[in-house]
Amino acid sequence: MSNTVLSWRALGALASLLLLPALPVLASHEEAKHIEDLMDGGEHKEGEEHKEGEGREESWQIEQRQIWFERTRTLRSTPDAGRERAAAVEALKVQRAHNDASRSATGEVWSPVGPSSMSMTDWIMGKVAGRVNAVTPVPGNEDTVYIGSAAGGVWKTTNAGGSWTPVFDQVGTLPIGAVTLGPNDSNDVWVGTGDKNGGGCAGYFGQGVYLSEDAGATWTARNGAGATAMPLSIVNAVAVQPTDSNVILAGGAGTCGATGALSGAGVFRSSDRGLTWTRVLSTNVEDIIFVPGTSTVYAGLINTGVSKSTDGGVTWTSVSTGLNSAGSRLRLSMAPSDVNTLYALIGTRLYRTTDGGTSWTQTNTAACEGQCTYNLTIAVHPTDPATVLVGTIRHFRSTAGGASLTAMTSTWGTSQKVHQDTHVVRYSQSNPNRFWVGTDGGLWRTDDGGLSYVNMNSNLNITQFYDIAVHPNDVNIVFGGAQDNGSSGRRTSLQWGLTFPSGDGFMNAVDPTTPSRVFQTSYPSSNLPNIVRSNDSGSLGSFAMVPRTGMVASSTFPWVTPMAVAGNLLFASSNTLYRTTTDGSSWTAVSPNMGSAASVVTPQLIGVLMPTYVGTSGGRVYFSPDASIPTPTFTNVTGDYPGGIVSDVAMDPINAQRVFITRSGFGASRLYRSTTGGTTWAAVGTGLPNVPANSVVVDPLNTNRIFVATDIGVYESTDGGDNFSAYSAGLPLGLIVSDLEIDDSPHVLTAGSYSRGAWRVVLSAASNAPPTPDFTASTSDLTATFTSSSIDLDGTIASYSWNFGDGSPAAATANPSHTYAAYGAYSVVLSVTDDDGASASFSRVVRFFAPPTPLTNGVTVAGLSAAQNDELRFSLVVPAGATNLVFNTVGAAGEDADLTIKLGEETICESAGATANESCTTPAPAPGTYVAIVLAYSPLTNQSITGSYTVSDVIFANGFQP
Repeated sequence: MSNTVLSWRALGALASLLLLPALPVLASHEEAKHIEDLMDGGEHKEGEEHKEGEGREESWQIEQRQIWFERTRTLRSTPDAGRERAAAVEALKVQRAHNDASRSATGEVWSPVGPSSMSMTDWIMGKVAGRVNAVTPVPGNEDTVYIGSAAGGVWKTTNAGGSWTPVFDQVGTLPIGAVTLGPNDSNDVWVGTGDKNGGGCAGYFGQGVYLSEDAGATWTARNGAGATAMPLSIVNAVAVQPTDSNVILAGGAGTCGATGALSGAGVFRSSDRGLTWTRVLSTNVEDIIFVPGTSTVYAGLINTGVSKSTDGGVTWTSVSTGLNSAGSRLRLSMAPSDVNTLYALIGTRLYRTTDGGTSWTQTNTAACEGQCTYNLTIAVHPTDPATVLVGTIRHFRSTAGGASLTAMTSTWGTSQKVHQDTHVVRYSQSNPNRFWVGTDGGLWRTDDGGLSYVNMNSNLNITQFYDIAVHPNDVNIVFGGAQDNGSSGRRTSLQWGLTFPSGDGFMNAVDPTTPSRVFQTSYPSSNLPNIVRSNDSGSLGSFAMVPRTGMVASSTFPWVTPMAVAGNLLFASSNTLYRTTTDGSSWTAVSPNMGSAASVVTPQLIGVLMPTYVGTSGGRVYFSPDASIPTPTFTNVTGDYPGGIVSDVAMDPINAQRVFITRSGFGASRLYRSTTGGTTWAAVGTGLPNVPANSVVVDPLNTNRIFVATDIGVYESTDGGDNFSAYSAGLPLGLIVSDLEIDDSPHVLTAGSYSRGAWRVVLSAASNAPPTPDFTASTSDLTATFTSSSIDLDGTIASYSWNFGDGSPAAATANPSHTYAAYGAYSVVLSVTDDDGASASFSRVVRFFAPPTPLTNGVTVAGLSAAQNDELRFSLVVPAGATNLVFNTVGAAGEDADLTIKLGEETICESAGATANESCTTPAPAPGTYVAIVLAYSPLTNQSITGSYTVSDVIFANGFQP
């Protein structure tokens, strides 16, 4: 989730029912404010600067993400990186055709672990997925919709988003820029690949244009060849001529070159359905629009203006009079009911023409809410050419030709109906009250003009993980840090739950000595890392910042700060490695200056020693035989390693002198092995593709079995790393696998991908693994209904035992109900036993809130007390015609309370300052019963609340009459 951090009240209270393994320990308000400052870029306009210490805006985050991706893969110095990757994918396709069947026969097939969307607890927007770049409903059957995701391929629903099916998984490229249906045959689906928002060469995964003639069942590349090739690797738009379906126009940002820049942008034309192409324009374009039923077409040329063709794109004429076209984005949309009316959105400027582009008028100078180079889109109403949707951070509507814009959802918080950072808005052509909104969080639809929205994210698995961590004792429990979607985790469900909201989420670690202790990282700030710790099994709201005492601020703390845990020690690194205990509050430098930022830290507990390797972005490797002693020694063991960013290190679990490193780059070997602790390195890995390698693991049950994750999939060696073959059966072809984790019991390999969430494969049968208990609870007054979602990886659940936390007898059914005697918080424990006798337990806190205490207009209720994380609830009936509704809380110095005001299910106001004094004002309240929720962010000893409103004087409203 980009922009601002989530509502901290929501994290602590989760509105009416909090289900946590134990009572949460929230970050201090100073820490929360610090993180909010880090994330607050979404509220700043394009080009606005931040002062140091106030956090960085979203544009900085997007820029750093792009730089990180390009640098870690040497894309700025690799000629034809996209072509190299495409060739590797083709080789992989051939290899998988030969060996996937044998993998399947032995049961070694990857299966998804999720997230099939991610829970947002009580947020009105509902579940979230990853970034959506394209939305295309089928005309005449809008229950069938195609979406193009930023990195997760094309998905199709036939039940209006109730469920989705990936239809592009065997093509070999997963970032999508455009999805277009044939105007005369909706079974023709044209897809433009590549992600324009990846930025520069970070979008090197695109492979041009593809066509399905059977509604997504099969695909063929339509990029021509040789002199007639269509060379774009980032395709933003594909358009089909309505009067001749053989005529195709494709436009986009170009191809990645050796300098790290895109070149060759333009519009290409085919008259034979993509078999051959001709360049017709030489400017980047995002929107190409045919006039229905004609060969007339418009193109929005970035930083140039709008061009028009009347001969199907053969020749073009500029129609830009009145446009200031300067800018890095230009979005174009046509009114279906009046094809002479078009809108052009260029950064913050919105223009309109009513004469087919002969002249343009600027209708709005502040049409972009922020991040205008990242989220920008526009669509025109199907029957009213004066009504237009504009998507930037949020989506807005104008009914006055763009002159005024009204936000269709609230700002970031629990009452936001649709996730922000909007990349596509799409009107229905048959229902003027229906439109779709695609954002960084997935897809929503409204059928009533924006009054309410349907969440369509269901089982969309399009998450881009930087890193994952697997619980040391339970492979079902996985944590991940993702682009745009913060950090999340799962126990038993393919639907993951938010754990820590941080814009991008990065590294994850679980303390092996105390597995209820979980670590996750977010954006570095002030030249120091941000590491958060949960002592509550990673539950939402339980994370607090790990103090950075002892760390020296340095610009070498990288964007994705390396973090690792072994034994009871936690490590993080800049160009110096730091260490603390997993429950510690201060850090100690334990390495020399390594010359450049660390890229990976790998400690491992072998017996009583903790051998540790550190790889750097400068291509060096450092080693300590024991990083757990008070003053460890780190030695430069780069030896004859030829250089290149070290993306991962894996030690033999018994012999630390035998070690593997992966290299993130092209050309030279992607895997190196040392049997001398790094004094000498040998290039190995015959059979690995010529693409960046991202992760390596050694099988603890067979140390000659090595797995390597690459930018196109996973590979396996059975001879100690000398030779590799594809190990990707079940994975989407060309999947970017960013991380690997391996367990010995059960014997499972888990992968995190930078496009399709997490996957796992069971390597071999092992001794019985304990089950994974999990449950949910729903409440009505004092009665809770519990539903077990427990699973057993290698068997079935045989028995259940519920401790309801109130001294009552245990229950033994799978889904019991229980009535409590009093309101309050109860720690409920579920213990389950599998069919082989192994048992495990899991607890959640279930809260029951008493009915709200009625307030009287203007009367203060004082002397209130509450334990930390408890809620005080009050109600106030507001009559029709009332104005100036105000709720105020006042508390003791040093205490902290947050205030939320709700009317029905809608959150009206939230106030979450750093004290117990909060205020919410609604100038023109709707009549009804308002509920004021006071969250005890700290223990409260003398809190008061006042609710008041003004009622007009009906009798003397007009004064005395003669």
